[in-house]
Amino acid sequence: MTTHLERHRAEMERLAWPAVADFVAAHPQYQVDADQSGSTSVTNFVIFGQHTLADGSVEPVVFKYFCQDERKEREIFALRHFAATGLAPQLLAEQGARLIVMTRLPGAFLPNAETAREEFSKLDATQIGYTLGQATATLLRVPLTASTAQEFERRFYDGETLTTYLGDILAASHAIHQRVAYYRGATFGRSLAHIETHLAYILRQPRLLYHQDAMNMHFAGSRFVGFFDLEMCRVGTEAMQLGSLWQIFAGYDAWTGFAEGFANTTGRTLTAHDVEAGRAFAHFMVWRYISDYGEWQGEPLDPAAMAALEQEAPAYQAWIERNEQV
Repeated sequence: MTTHLERHRAEMERLAWPAVADFVAAHPQYQVDADQSGSTSVTNFVIFGQHTLADGSVEPVVFKYFCQDERKEREIFALRHFAATGLAPQLLAEQGARLIVMTRLPGAFLPNAETAREEFSKLDATQIGYTLGQATATLLRVPLTASTAQEFERRFYDGETLTTYLGDILAASHAIHQRVAYYRGATFGRSLAHIETHLAYILRQPRLLYHQDAMNMHFAGSRFVGFFDLEMCRVGTEAMQLGSLWQIFAGYDAWTGFAEGFANTTGRTLTAHDVEAGRAFAHFMVWRYISDYGEWQGEPLDPAAMAALEQEAPAYQAWIERNEQV
């Protein structure tokens, strides 16, 4: 049976290729790669290509076709916001409501311990953490004025403010914990309590633009290269950016190096409170998935959906437990 995701991908592919063909026809300095291996697409559609510069040199590019107009606008906002850091792709062009062209980052995702054990064994956890810490500190130092933050929240995510975003998902999470037996365990309760303990501290921090989908990053070996897929950037805080990176700390033993790289770049050592606030947001990210961004509040769904949610519960519990071990 064709799944919803498969149908969505097919529809995105159907729309993306003609849009890119039209762009290339109008801009002959761009070409589409014959080999599209490595161009992964889930929500949006990505096509690899080349850009021939005035001096005859060639740079690899990404044609990205979005499933929603707003996603494109959010990514453009973030690309421009972080452009001076050199830590994100450079926006080269846009066309219509859905297509952008940007430089392609070198490097690759970090290898997974389970699926690429030999490559994983060669990684330097200290260098992973240190270079990521430097990059994160640089990203967070880009100023976001109060008026710009308000304008971002007005334009995107249906005008939802940071406080509302956190509050709605937390309310749904508490309801799930109370109503659904397999999310009622001590680990889930402990994570919600930890979030509540540190929520006020998170919200007191200065507002900034953070990369919520920050696992989209490339490394060259163990050295950080750059962040990409910025369409999920939101107005948030430092703790929220730390929490969005927690899977790297847990999966690659990278926290010590990260803290050092962050401190050497900012001139400020992260406090125990900073660390626990980051962990709290890492827990929040788990509940964001459990609650489907606050859309599910523990009410009964059809039997197949409830069975799937029950099957997912042990994985979410393990995720929380890994968060606690950093």
